[in-house]
Amino acid sequence: MEDKLESLISEIKKAANILKLYEGKIRVVSHYDADGICSASIILKMLMREDKPFHLSIINQLTEEYIRKLGEEGNQFIIFTDLGSGHVEDIQKYLLDEKSIVVICDHHEIQGDIRPENKERFFLINPIKLGIDGNISGSGVTYLFARAVSSENVDLSELAVIGAVGDAQTGSIEENWGLSGLNREILKDAQISGKIKVETGLRLWGRYTRPIHKALEYSVDPYIPGISGSESASVHLLQEIGIELKKGDEWRTLSDLTNEEQRKLATAIIKERIRNNEENPEWIFGDIYELVDRTQEFRDASEFATMLNSCGKMDKGYLGVMLCLNISEVFDEVREVLLNYRREIGRILSWIENNKDIIKETDHAVYILGRENIPEHLISNVASILYKSGMFSEKKPMFALSYTEDGRIKVSARASDFLINNGLSLQEIITKIINEMGGEGGGHKGAAGAFISRENESRFIEMVERILKRERYINTDNQEELISSGDDKDGPAKGEGYSSGSGREEGGETGNKENSIQKMEGQGLVRYFSS
Repeated sequence: MEDKLESLISEIKKAANILKLYEGKIRVVSHYDADGICSASIILKMLMREDKPFHLSIINQLTEEYIRKLGEEGNQFIIFTDLGSGHVEDIQKYLLDEKSIVVICDHHEIQGDIRPENKERFFLINPIKLGIDGNISGSGVTYLFARAVSSENVDLSELAVIGAVGDAQTGSIEENWGLSGLNREILKDAQISGKIKVETGLRLWGRYTRPIHKALEYSVDPYIPGISGSESASVHLLQEIGIELKKGDEWRTLSDLTNEEQRKLATAIIKERIRNNEENPEWIFGDIYELVDRTQEFRDASEFATMLNSCGKMDKGYLGVMLCLNISEVFDEVREVLLNYRREIGRILSWIENNKDIIKETDHAVYILGRENIPEHLISNVASILYKSGMFSEKKPMFALSYTEDGRIKVSARASDFLINNGLSLQEIITKIINEMGGEGGGHKGAAGAFISRENESRFIEMVERILKRERYINTDNQEELISSGDDKDGPAKGEGYSSGSGREEGGETGNKENSIQKMEGQGLVRYFSS
């Protein structure tokens, strides 16, 4: 791992030196989720410090057509963040000539090879290329690039941590349900620079912003049987254990609880999970990342990431960037966007509850046929929420489909740790299918996506079924018996909206790799940038 990381940093430094010498405008393109918005914000802050002009676009999907149009702009220096790895051939075809430079900072699976004549002007900064798989986000890779440009950018590690949290890379990774590997190294930089404080607490969303009973009601990870989904049951639980809901006229939040109240609440939640035979009932704690320099409603990294995600999914990605840069003038607008985002998600979930016929479950997978009823920009979020809700077996992947405005179908796929640790890779499944029937797609083992033509909806499902049946990741004759046929045992590589499953105990990384990562952790990244 040490040698691979040093090789990665060496390549990053080479790209950083070329950037510092370049005097023209920098074209930046980034993804529209929380990780992509954090990535874009890191690049923009770095460029502002270098006094370099830039033009940023936040997009929901990189396609060949978009790359072709980008080539018509005549840009000489382009940076892609949190996307690009799946379009190596298209980028070389439309964007590269003897004068242009392209840098990709990404963590998604790579498709295509850099031609020998382009190696000095096409920099694909992706840990996967060197066999460093998982445990770093797109914003983490982007941070390494910014850190190589200047040591002043160490404070941007805060945004890389937020991006990793938003990319759901905290679940089922280590005993503290926190960041590990390269992500944890970046977290050390954020702690050393005074940007983030870490403590252990209940893994309930809304630490600073939601009334306690609402945090319980809306909790799906961890799921609290009999409490999640019920406001009255949440209120009753709190009253039963003697926790006041209000202080004066103000609703209390999780951050207002005393240590004794937190202990009472944790005990009550674990008891409910034990009573209902939840697996690993004690898995309700995790690392809490406090953003020290932010105002109270923006201090929790998980909540901050959700705000960024809402901005991107509601076509307001620029607001997310401004929030990352701590521009107070947009705070009110961000609050309004988050409110509308929650309402829209709530409306869709209520619609699904009343139209369960759109859910098709086979022996091998679950399909959400949203079609024109679920907006394409929210289908991935809906898939993540449903997959983490406990409604479906972790032994089956989920594929959610919605119609796009340009006449295609967007697919968002999710898989659990249980499946990943036993050979399943959604990225491989998606790639096999689009290679055969056309379309575009990519992602990770546990979270992937695609765009296909509408007439291929039935064919897509048939191909998924055929692949899953052939590979037999589970035995459909006996759902409790696992049949592992995959060779890939490297554990989860997480993507946007990734749903954690049953944890590391059922498989994961080899002992040698774990030991290598443990040796790295706690040292920070400064030693790699000292020369």
